[in-house]
Amino acid sequence: MKTKILVLSIALIGLLAVTSCSKDYTVTVNSNNEAWGTATGSGTYASGATATLAAVPATDCYFVKWNDDVTDNPRAVTVTQDITYTAYFAENAGGAFSFTGKVQKGPFVTGTTITVNELNENLGQTGRSFTTSITSDDGSFSLNNIEMESDWALLTGNGFYYNEVLGRLSNAQISLQALADLNDARTVNINVLTHLTKARIETLVGQGLSFSDAKRKAEGEFQDFLGVNQHLSQGFEQMSIVSEGDFNAMLLAFSIILQRPSNNTAVIPTLPAELTWLMTNLSTDFADNGAINNEALVDTLLYNISLQNQRRIRQNLQNYYAGLGQSVAIPDFESYIALFQAAHQQDLVTDFVYPDEASPAPEIGAGGEVPNILVKDVTQFDGTQSFVVAAITPLGKSLKVKVTGNTWLDTSLNNGWVITEHTNNSYTIEAQRQNAVVAMLICLLNDSKDGSATIEYYEDSDTPTFTKQITWTGGWPFMK
Repeated sequence: MKTKILVLSIALIGLLAVTSCSKDYTVTVNSNNEAWGTATGSGTYASGATATLAAVPATDCYFVKWNDDVTDNPRAVTVTQDITYTAYFAENAGGAFSFTGKVQKGPFVTGTTITVNELNENLGQTGRSFTTSITSDDGSFSLNNIEMESDWALLTGNGFYYNEVLGRLSNAQISLQALADLNDARTVNINVLTHLTKARIETLVGQGLSFSDAKRKAEGEFQDFLGVNQHLSQGFEQMSIVSEGDFNAMLLAFSIILQRPSNNTAVIPTLPAELTWLMTNLSTDFADNGAINNEALVDTLLYNISLQNQRRIRQNLQNYYAGLGQSVAIPDFESYIALFQAAHQQDLVTDFVYPDEASPAPEIGAGGEVPNILVKDVTQFDGTQSFVVAAITPLGKSLKVKVTGNTWLDTSLNNGWVITEHTNNSYTIEAQRQNAVVAMLICLLNDSKDGSATIEYYEDSDTPTFTKQITWTGGWPFMK
């Protein structure tokens, strides 16, 4: 009988343990004034689930912010506790316009100037303008009760921005613009997509299209250029680089593609000017017929991708917003970079490639190539030479390599790998981009002048898909 009681007790303890792991929380979403607007998203959610909150203004009213000062609408939150969110609305004064927005390449920072120019039906400026400034480093701004005789406006943001590719503030200011029908919008974001389609919309309106038809056509044409075939469910001015969703991912992907990476301290101060030059030329090329015909511009974008470290970019954005005290959703931009490559890159690889030679610092220029230790059929090396670990990963695939032995990876000469594990005698590295060479300098070490190592290849797999043993004579006379 005692044995049965013990078994029953253990079963009850196990049941209690399982029950305690399935914690649910209540999210309450309300409005500061139901006559001004309603808010959705209330419910019971499992711990760690995502709740989508939305604020819907009533006629002649506008959404201001949530009670935690976040202005994203809609917004996604991760549920970890019982919590209440309040949407704050306000009334428009008479026929005036009120709206909020964000300026984003990476986020523009405090001090950015926002100018709103009223436009007539032909998108010509009427001479009436309004200004405000960004007072938060997440790029947020708001304009309340501005009196305009027209519904159409040109918004311009001019300021410094957080360079998400390099993980630092820009050295110089840039300008981004957006065209908007304020009668249809309570949120107007200014970003690289609104900027690059502005001239095309103006061309189409000049050809007789209505503003809404011209905007829809220009956005569809640019979406085709990006290699995205999904139905466009929101305007470019409604997209945000730090919100979930496919089109937010598309925006972030192209924001990243436009920015060339560089570790050269002489080059970094020139990058904002280079970015402005690139956007101006893309906009001019696109304006005439809704296509980018200049192949040199496309090659520039593909070259930028070939240098970028996507995992680091994601981490840069997460760290930046965490520093602001904000929990944001970084969308799946990596997939949309791959779509752009698939649409424009002619030499797509379909299998994992390990080139005979590669340079760990291609930005310096040609001539820095050294032998690749990952070439599968080469197993014997001269340890007194320098080598790289280099590979090209197909689109949609992943690559991890583990090197076990007396070696040393020089992270100062690293183009596209990230070290994910490191012990006394092993390194595990993962490729940060696809359909472009990743390479890092590796030195072979051994006090006795002879050495060996094991290299494991994880080609889109959690288990090794290929393993080889390498040996070398000689070695570098220093230790890790």
